[in-house]
Amino acid sequence: MKDGELKSLNKLIDRVKFENYKQLEKWGVQDRSPFEWMIYLTEEVGELAQAISENYYRKGSDDDVKKEAIQVATLALKICEMYGRS
Repeated sequence: MKDGELKSLNKLIDRVKFENYKQLEKWGVQDRSPFEWMIYLTEEVGELAQAISENYYRKGSDDDVKKEAIQVATLALKICEMYGRS
């Protein structure tokens, strides 16, 4: 698989923004320790790994892989933003 050089970055940003809104609607604004955020991110990375495995070995959905990758990106950016505010 070849790196896309983030040529679709604007579309990806839109997807991250939409995912952020969905997370806020579902969970509200969260206030957790850095360790809790790392656990949540690790859980999301595990779901991405599962989606990639399903895609590769069992003809799983490309959309599932993209959905999980967007969730990982969204949470990682939220963590970065939290550290940027301190």
